[in-house]
Amino acid sequence: MEQFIYYLKVSLLSIKRAPLPYALTVFILSVGLGVFFANATFYYQLNSDPLPHKSDKLFFPMTLITPNDCNNCRPPRVLSYSNVQKLSASDIPSAQAAMYSSDGYARLSVDQPPTPVSIRITQRDFFKMFEVPLLHGSMWADDEAHNEVLLTRAMALKLLGRTDVVGESILLDDRNVSVIGVLDDWQMLPRLYDANGRNHLSAGEDIFLPLETGYDLNYLSRTNSQTFDDTDYRQLATEGRTGALHQLQYWVQLDTEEQQQAYKQFMQSLAEDEKAAGRHPAPINNQLVPMRNIVDYFGDDPGDIKAFALVTLLFLVVCLFNASHLALNRYLSNQYEFSLRRALGASRSQLQLQMLADVLLMTFLSITGALIIGYAGVSLMNTLLPRNSLFSDWNLTLMAGLMLTAFFCSYLVTLYPSIRASFGSLNQQLKE
Repeated sequence: MEQFIYYLKVSLLSIKRAPLPYALTVFILSVGLGVFFANATFYYQLNSDPLPHKSDKLFFPMTLITPNDCNNCRPPRVLSYSNVQKLSASDIPSAQAAMYSSDGYARLSVDQPPTPVSIRITQRDFFKMFEVPLLHGSMWADDEAHNEVLLTRAMALKLLGRTDVVGESILLDDRNVSVIGVLDDWQMLPRLYDANGRNHLSAGEDIFLPLETGYDLNYLSRTNSQTFDDTDYRQLATEGRTGALHQLQYWVQLDTEEQQQAYKQFMQSLAEDEKAAGRHPAPINNQLVPMRNIVDYFGDDPGDIKAFALVTLLFLVVCLFNASHLALNRYLSNQYEFSLRRALGASRSQLQLQMLADVLLMTFLSITGALIIGYAGVSLMNTLLPRNSLFSDWNLTLMAGLMLTAFFCSYLVTLYPSIRASFGSLNQQLKE
């Protein structure tokens, strides 16, 4: 340790002799890393797996059970109520839930101004499948219609000023509903259970309502709905349950390969039965898409972030070349000192330790500058792309990766000078 401290002191003395080249090297490296850090933050968060231990067990079944004929058609992104009922008739999945999102207004009494809210209309298994934590109360007892809602913690605080509000009543679009539960702080990012139209980049809903109640109260999807017949979307309670009005997303949990194969066979048999009954004239096209692939399947991957990632990576490479050139010039100015150490008996490993001390010092300084520039870059991108602001957090895993990147880049900058210092011709170095 004493020897390494000595190497650090030598590095500091070397910096004092040529402060400008060293400062320029650190500045260029900090700019390159800072810009890279800013984009890496969004890229990492957007491409992270929110449920890594079970994402390969959650699937989005899609089937082309529609009353119209078409060739080479992909299944609709959303399903009708009747199709979901047919798919959910199977007992193969460990859990299954249909869902959609809608808009509404909430308040405590008619005397108060209404508060706009987003509503997730779903079934009981939703909370189990996506591991939604409960702070107070309980879930619905079953998937029947209930005038009961669950609030997020933030919505409970906004409406009632506290979180322990189980048993309280609120007005949801001027209808009395009872609060049976409050969710703990929870934000699934990216929100892959709702990947239609890049909704996975949005924040979660405020209120959770039973699916059957949502249909009874005529809540229409705010994101994606389409009809393949003359179903009146204003009559969800009746026509919406029987017609070809598609607005439901449907997820199943299949824990084993055997379950997955069995469910695919179940979907095939269902489509064949529908076709035999004359309700499915189009060629059979079933898809069972795993959650981790749903964004790519829908083609909603944010290309702007990928483009920025490529540009910033190229920019970092350019900065590394420039910083390495400055580091080489600094080495040339101190070449006699390195040569003298070799002449006095310093081994190549000792010279490498000296260079490692330089790398650590440069890493510390460049990380400091990069974090400042990276934070400014993240703030700027939040302003330009406000929808991506949910993905701007730095967690421990990301920070560790960024620091390792900074160390690796600092080592690359000093790699060529290190090789020349350790393996160059001593006689030639002393002459120079």
